[in-house]
Amino acid sequence: MLCLLTNDDGIDAPGIVALESFARSVGDVIVVAPDGPRSGYSHRATTDVAMQWQERDSEHFACSGTPVDCVRVALTHLGLKPDWVLSGINRGANLGVDLYMSGTAGAAREAAILDVPAFAFSHYHRTESTIDWELAAHACQDVFQQYQNRELIKGSFWNVNLPDPSSLINATAQMVEVAPDPSPMTLEYLAAGETVQYKSHYHHRPRIDNHDVQICLDGDITISCVNLF
Repeated sequence: MLCLLTNDDGIDAPGIVALESFARSVGDVIVVAPDGPRSGYSHRATTDVAMQWQERDSEHFACSGTPVDCVRVALTHLGLKPDWVLSGINRGANLGVDLYMSGTAGAAREAAILDVPAFAFSHYHRTESTIDWELAAHACQDVFQQYQNRELIKGSFWNVNLPDPSSLINATAQMVEVAPDPSPMTLEYLAAGETVQYKSHYHHRPRIDNHDVQICLDGDITISCVNLF
């Protein structure tokens, strides 16, 4: 089995290091990831400028483009034929309408477009929480092993969210729908001179019973099948 790994936090982020630790236990691994943070890049792709490309070794490549670019370059320029694309582990949740903004989900979505099955892994955490990346990797591995052989509809991907680290050790995994809430959170901006700074309270966002936002923020692991259309 060959797993292609990418993310939107950058190739040196602890989340993708944790993801690689479990991916190597299930097969061969190639990492193609952005050379720095690309959070919030959604499904953006680079078509008008040349991208910087760094081969760190035969299994690790850094790209100045977006998470979507990384998947495209891996499958075309490198000619990889992965069995799975694994995106993450993102520092922060990607729940409900977050999926429209998420570069982590964007990479998994691009894989689905190119007919490669994919997981997007994210880890919710409160501001005061410290992520145990080893524990997160084990949780992601458990989910992967449970779901890798389940039927995945063509043109879809698995979106996985781990709860706050304080809940992860006792969390159970639940397959749930993505919350359709059009108002993801309280939107607030702090004005200072000629600038405005975005701020929000993620944990206080609206919750719909038995959907991903509510289940994850209440302390369990969520798995959702996300369709392209």
